[in-house]
Amino acid sequence: MQVRMTTLLLAVATFASATVVPTAWAQFDPFGDPAADPFGSSTVAPQQTPQPKQRSPRQTRSTDAIKTITAGHNINTHASGQPGIYVAIVNDSETEKRILAALKSETTQSFIDTPLNEAMRVLSQAHDIPIVIDQLALEEIGIASDVPINLSLKNVSLHSFLRLLLRANNLTYMIEDEVMQITTIERVEMNLGTRMYRLPASLIKKSDKVLVVLQSTIVPDTWAVLGGPSTATALDHVLIISTTKDVHIQVEDFLNTLIQTYGE
Repeated sequence: MQVRMTTLLLAVATFASATVVPTAWAQFDPFGDPAADPFGSSTVAPQQTPQPKQRSPRQTRSTDAIKTITAGHNINTHASGQPGIYVAIVNDSETEKRILAALKSETTQSFIDTPLNEAMRVLSQAHDIPIVIDQLALEEIGIASDVPINLSLKNVSLHSFLRLLLRANNLTYMIEDEVMQITTIERVEMNLGTRMYRLPASLIKKSDKVLVVLQSTIVPDTWAVLGGPSTATALDHVLIISTTKDVHIQVEDFLNTLIQTYGE
């Protein structure tokens, strides 16, 4: 009996000395990966937090550049009151912005054999904007500043009125040095202005198609694709367009209409 009791105590002592606590088992797991323990170990590898995808240096430069050129954008508004295209205006003075706004306002005028310089004086007073005639440029093509003009229209934009009035003599206008200058088409084509137009999300993937339609409908012969001086390029969600102020106004109207059609 005493021998059996001694044997039992020895067996208990041996079992106790062989028992390993769970933390020790995790440290010396013979299967290497606790999560793969075929005996059902409850130890689970910690979940990894997804890391944000790193942008390439080229992507970073492109995005940063777009943020820079659109940082000072303004939002033009349609006559309907709806938000329009985002236009980044660079180096436009308050006077130049006022002239651009005046070009979109309505006018009613009647000129019958009126000297050009007199007609411009009337429009300048009516819309409170500075208008001058580039006499040197007109002389180069043999046109006097008092050449008689004829046009009578009601309730049209000043922009449209000027286009119709001036094109009969192969003239146009440009905004330079904070005044509207009546000058020749050749002179204007040597003084293009660059603007950045930011497209809404609904048109970003269609930017190339937007450019194709734009260049085929807005004064087609002014674009470089047909040998003209104006250029248009898409960079991600921004259209970079270099053309005359007159064409810029038409481009803006075109893009506003497109945005209204597709939605923001």
